[in-house]
Amino acid sequence: MKTERLVTPCNNPYPGFRLLCGVRAGLALAAVALVMPAQAAGGHHAVDDANMLDEGQCKLEVWAERETGGARTLLHGGPGCRVGPVELDVNVDREKFTGMNGATSFSPQVKWATSLNEQLAVGLVVGLRFNNQSPRYVGSTLYIPVTWRAGDTLSVHANWGRDFQQTGPNQALGGLALEWAPVADWSFIAERFLQSGSSSARVGVRWAFKPGLSLDISRARTLGPSGPSWTTVGVNWQFGGASKPADVAAAGPGPSRTP
Repeated sequence: MKTERLVTPCNNPYPGFRLLCGVRAGLALAAVALVMPAQAAGGHHAVDDANMLDEGQCKLEVWAERETGGARTLLHGGPGCRVGPVELDVNVDREKFTGMNGATSFSPQVKWATSLNEQLAVGLVVGLRFNNQSPRYVGSTLYIPVTWRAGDTLSVHANWGRDFQQTGPNQALGGLALEWAPVADWSFIAERFLQSGSSSARVGVRWAFKPGLSLDISRARTLGPSGPSWTTVGVNWQFGGASKPADVAAAGPGPSRTP
């Protein structure tokens, strides 16, 4: 006797249904996130924060990434603006491996975040991924950022989520970051994160050299005996609206993620 396969949002071949499955999973994760302390940084960092721009504010994040030995390079540009209760971002990446043609990806993203109290904030981020090669549609991403201001100089960031692939298996993503700002205009960030099926670690420094402008430098490595390492240099520009301190939950952008 032939058995009919039950089609659900999670195994439906159409992208919209797979994203619906991700939203359902994200809501379940949110219930857990509300009772767990966490936070994130922004810019080029993998672990995102539960902060948003102020009403009327915009930002531009650019960075360059180079793997040790030059086997891989990446250029990133990411504008974004606060529109009503959400932040709308667009990430454009140009990645190239030695001996291969470069690939360009385009990732629109919607972010929402809210403060639960003076120390804790939680959010939800949904994004789509496209590239200039076939297939054009790569997949979608859903994750929950949580930010916990543990003290006047220390913040903790965490992400829980999933990448939904158009081809290939879906993959978990997440991470934990510590951000320490011992003096004005300087902060130091350490993070451990899971992306594209690999676990990596990064340490970096951020210098806010002008109001609304900051410079990031970091070193990262994929964990494992032969994991690649890479260096990233980035600049973040926040403009428009009324600026607030970057360490106030739900008030401004922190580090970013690039698969």
